[in-house]
Amino acid sequence: MAAVTNIEKTNDIRELSLMSIGTDKGTWWADVNFGSELWLLQKIGKVDGNTAGTLRRMVLECLQWLIDDGIAAKIECTAERVHKHQIAYYVTVYRPNGGKDELKEIWDVV
Repeated sequence: MAAVTNIEKTNDIRELSLMSIGTDKGTWWADVNFGSELWLLQKIGKVDGNTAGTLRRMVLECLQWLIDDGIAAKIECTAERVHKHQIAYYVTVYRPNGGKDELKEIWDVV
């Protein structure tokens, strides 16, 4: 991923994070490594005892470029099953300047 500079506004980091999570890895024309593999979980079509941990790992993997490019200093993610077909996940992106941005989302398998 090409370096992105001067991203300090919460909305910019939020949008970049949501784009990364919401884009199927391998489908973006500018970078086949951009995006997440959450579509694989969608393809399986069920939520079980391991799905929240898998989702958490996939989210962290797809956001790693924010750390690699110096946009984020650290990223944390928690995920838990909240319904038969849903996982709630919470992402905290810590910026190098000490600020942080938070995302609270629900992922639905159906």
